[in-house]
Amino acid sequence: STPQPGEKEQKSDMNEKNHYPEYVYAGYFTSRGEWIHPVSCNDTGQLIIVTAGEFEIEEDGTTYTLEPGSVMFLDPGKTHGGVRPTGERVSFYWIHWRSKEYLTYKVFMLRDRYPVLLACRQLLHYTGRGFGSDVADALLTVLLAEIGSQYSESADEDASAAKICEWIRINSDRPLTAADVSERFGYSVDYTSRLLRATTGMGLKAVISEYKMNLIKQLLLESERSLQEIAAKSGFSDYKLFLKYFRYHEGVTPSEFRSAYYKIHTNNH
Repeated sequence: STPQPGEKEQKSDMNEKNHYPEYVYAGYFTSRGEWIHPVSCNDTGQLIIVTAGEFEIEEDGTTYTLEPGSVMFLDPGKTHGGVRPTGERVSFYWIHWRSKEYLTYKVFMLRDRYPVLLACRQLLHYTGRGFGSDVADALLTVLLAEIGSQYSESADEDASAAKICEWIRINSDRPLTAADVSERFGYSVDYTSRLLRATTGMGLKAVISEYKMNLIKQLLLESERSLQEIAAKSGFSDYKLFLKYFRYHEGVTPSEFRSAYYKIHTNNH
């Protein structure tokens, strides 16, 4: 629909008053063969959230290496571009927005990729379906808040709990029990659970389930593997148990979850 006189100004005034970011456009990029990020300079802030491949970007004379799980913020008004071609497949979400205040970090690794990937997918889904700018701005606000929360936690959270959570995360592709985790770090199950609850708000078993489910949902959203392959990749030898486990924790089947957000703007080169 065509904005009425004063509508855009009213929206901008509201966003400025509430310090909300203003969504501009976004998409999901996948390379074809050899690829290098083009040189460009935008008047918007831009986020890059990498889901596959490794590549380098130079901005303002500094080179940054990005890999799956990396988040990079590109400043408005600064020229950026690829450093050298990459032959492997590269995929990432890219999001442009305007704000009175931009982010303070350049590059960091997500501690938990799933909530960020889901927020990106929701943002593209609802903007692709034509929902209004107020919805896009709200979804962008949630996405930036989740990323900011993970950035703060990565800098401030208790070192012991962080090590335990990271070990659980990188081993969530195999069967894990509370005893396995506690034994790995030389703690009792009760102590490990209390330590994690103080830092994350969840006990040990809940943390294990959280990372296991996040891995499964990430595979469902960001790969075309069959459900049987995903079950095996997430540590289940029994496919029926995998289906039961997912439905118990999520309330829907893996297939229903995978098809929930289908309207995604994609581009490639």
